[in-house]
Amino acid sequence: MLEMPDDSCRAPGWRRNRRVILLLLSIWAVLTFLPAWFARDVPYTVLGWPLSYWMAAYGAPLAYLFIVVVHARVMNRGDDAWDD
Repeated sequence: MLEMPDDSCRAPGWRRNRRVILLLLSIWAVLTFLPAWFARDVPYTVLGWPLSYWMAAYGAPLAYLFIVVVHARVMNRGDDAWDD
């Protein structure tokens, strides 16, 4: 029968994962809600469209992609350290 590892040896890894996830979730929240909050106050236009449109249409998806890439890299490094 397969024995399960002791939960105490997993605690530091899970604590680290939670910190990374909370940090990235906080960045996501700031990138989602802060530009939308101040969008009406931005008077600039780019190619005839308000700057807030460009931030929402191109900036937010790129920022979300960046968050996903950072999360994947950090978790892969954690998995590699865990295997050692």
